[in-house]
Amino acid sequence: MKIIGINGSPRAKGNTRLALDTMGEVFAQEGVEFDILHIGHKLSPCSGCFRCAKTHTCTLPDDGLNAMYDQLIQADGIILASPVYFASVTSGMRCFLDRIGCIDMNNGRKLRMKVGVPVAVARRAGAVNAVDELFHYLNYAQMLIPGSLYWPLAFGQAPGEVAQDAEGIQTLQVLAQEMVYVMKVLDAGKAQVPLPPLPRKVYTNFVR
Repeated sequence: MKIIGINGSPRAKGNTRLALDTMGEVFAQEGVEFDILHIGHKLSPCSGCFRCAKTHTCTLPDDGLNAMYDQLIQADGIILASPVYFASVTSGMRCFLDRIGCIDMNNGRKLRMKVGVPVAVARRAGAVNAVDELFHYLNYAQMLIPGSLYWPLAFGQAPGEVAQDAEGIQTLQVLAQEMVYVMKVLDAGKAQVPLPPLPRKVYTNFVR
């Protein structure tokens, strides 16, 4: 089994990475492979061209997004982790979600029924708003979202301060354990319970 963590922070080794590493320690104990993809500032925003409806890949100049999507398809679980910028996720995470979401909904929803969780790291406030944004994407992608003892967030500003948030660390550890549990249940049931068919999506546009 494999889990991919998306680090939406511009800082490759900041508190968001520490939050992911905390979960990674649990995955290692459970024998689950764990990789972290750091998106930083390198992704361009979605242009809304919808060419991916025909190509099933993003046609913007190659910045690694399509390769990331391929890795997500191969994973059993996905973590979307972002620091909080003005009560929201980072611009890098926003670019990632817009483009991955557009590709996936035009590519047969390959991320459907994977286990997905959000994680937000904040100095003080705005974390619940950021978690909510990530929840919306996971829900639209039809992923399965386990919970924890609290909302999936941790607090810290200077690098390493998240380690001092005892409740946040425990919340992340339990979240990691529940991710693995749901993944194991899904794996055990695949042969007995097939996925329900995916109908062609109906679009209703309201024009006034």
